[in-house]
Amino acid sequence: MHYKNQNIAVLGAGLSGSAAALLLRSEGAKVTMLDSAEEKNLLKSTIDNLRAQDVRVICGAAADEDSSAYQMAVLSPGIDPASRLVRNFSSRETDTIGELELGWRSCEIPVIAVTGTNGKTTTTELLAQMLNACGQRTTACGNIGKPLSEVAREKQPYDVLTVEVSSFQLETIRTFHPSISLWLNFAPDHLDRYRSVSEYRAAKLRIFENQTDADVAVVNAIEKIPNIRPRTITFSAYANGGDFRVSDGAILYRDESVLRLADTKLRGLRCVRKANLSS
Repeated sequence: MHYKNQNIAVLGAGLSGSAAALLLRSEGAKVTMLDSAEEKNLLKSTIDNLRAQDVRVICGAAADEDSSAYQMAVLSPGIDPASRLVRNFSSRETDTIGELELGWRSCEIPVIAVTGTNGKTTTTELLAQMLNACGQRTTACGNIGKPLSEVAREKQPYDVLTVEVSSFQLETIRTFHPSISLWLNFAPDHLDRYRSVSEYRAAKLRIFENQTDADVAVVNAIEKIPNIRPRTITFSAYANGGDFRVSDGAILYRDESVLRLADTKLRGLRCVRKANLSS
């Protein structure tokens, strides 16, 4: 077991934090869950389940001030790294990773990772349905559905994992390494958490950080992505420069038709144009 007998803190008692805590317990760790909210404001069933699994739970001001010694901390993506709870650990230089990184370290299944300001959930779910229909066992997880840590703990016989990843999750990766990454689009967002648009963009760009030239990055053709190591495939429904593009009612791959839009149930340019004409 990776974490047997290690004393580990999990910061944030939400869905991702709870998944991380239960994964660590299954690996034999001694786990403490800390959350700045008062216990009465947290989901009772979640707290009861954690305690039933022998996870110590500390809430409110006591969590922010906890001075216990931990060998590692796992940060839930919804917890701001600038919060008092997290600063209590960073000030002591406690080794801290995110829930996504924890799940990845406990998972031996190839990952397709999807990020973008808009459309992540739709794309992730569509990919999962397509892969399953082709006989490739997968599940949509990560920032939607089950956290990656929960999937890792369940140890189902998947061929690949289809993982939606947010900037909050990518902030704290170390070794997270998708075999295929998807960059859908980028627009200013989450500026209540980030000091600038460039800081937000830098967090999302970490999706490519650990990929190699043996991996693939699927990137929106209109996006200006810095030099990255994976082999890049581009797409666009609006521009002609992509490897995949839309023209005359068909999806083309390098000017060769691969699929007629009329043969799909996808909502795309065709539907948008009809809506605009009728509005």
